[in-house]
Amino acid sequence: MRTLVVSSYPPRHCGIGAYARAQVERWRSSGEGVLVVSPEDGDGDVRVPFRGGRPFRAALRLGRRADRILVHYQPALYLGPRSALAKVTAAASLWWLAVRRPQTEILVHEADRPRWWRPDEQLIRSAFRSARRLLFHTDRELAAFEQAYGFRPRAVVVPHVEGVSVIARSREEARRILGLTASEPLILAPGFIHPHKGLDRAVRVFTGPGRLVVLGTVKDPTDANLRYEEELRLLAERTEGVELREAYLEDDEFDAWIAAADGVVLPYRRSWSSGVLARAQLLGTPAIVTDVGGLAEQAGPGDVVIRDDQELAEAMAKVASGAGA
Repeated sequence: MRTLVVSSYPPRHCGIGAYARAQVERWRSSGEGVLVVSPEDGDGDVRVPFRGGRPFRAALRLGRRADRILVHYQPALYLGPRSALAKVTAAASLWWLAVRRPQTEILVHEADRPRWWRPDEQLIRSAFRSARRLLFHTDRELAAFEQAYGFRPRAVVVPHVEGVSVIARSREEARRILGLTASEPLILAPGFIHPHKGLDRAVRVFTGPGRLVVLGTVKDPTDANLRYEEELRLLAERTEGVELREAYLEDDEFDAWIAAADGVVLPYRRSWSSGVLARAQLLGTPAIVTDVGGLAEQAGPGDVVIRDDQELAEAMAKVASGAGA
């Protein structure tokens, strides 16, 4: 099997890139030949600017003999913020790749609700229709896609944990590595600092016992994200028991934090699915997740799905109170 993958890729700070790397490493370890097309700041085999459809044109050229071409799709990765012409060119290039290379599959990590007056979004819809198949992480995401795009794609649901590789440790070992107190209740709220992640929700309702650590950094330094970062920093400073750690961690240390926590809270306002939730499940740390996107379906038996801030506060307090029990 020869596979060509188009995706962001480490060391770029991107959850999709981390997912793609784990997927590629698993395939290569089983003897599969894989060629990765990544942005210039990724460690792909072929590196091109991810502007104006260049990665899709590279895949068209390089994927002639590939048995499978897999595009990891998230709108901001390929479409902008850029000029209208660049977005149309990128969308047209993805459509042409799907038409010319019938072995093209698209893993839809996220897709915006289309605005039909925009030619780039009409072309993206055509690309989705032309692909051999689309991959989603949950049935709920697939259903939402069908409703938004108005057609039933050739699709398969791929559990998020299949693209995640973790470094397992006991809670005691992880806390020792991180220099954390062995017995203090710890709730971890990880994620890129962005209003959609809802990290402020966890801070606002946290009352203890123990400590809430918000762990993340700004991925896209837009004015809105930087304002949110400052608001989150001030909110954490005046909330007892809350610590904001602004950092992007490599998988080893990130997994240590998840393993060290008594619970992981993902208070998202908007999401399709979550790689962090998949990591927490593999590491055995229970998660608290909001009922948005496909998170409720992705949640496991040990996780808690909440619908509002009151339920969020109650779930966090229950995890903290039961720590070490």
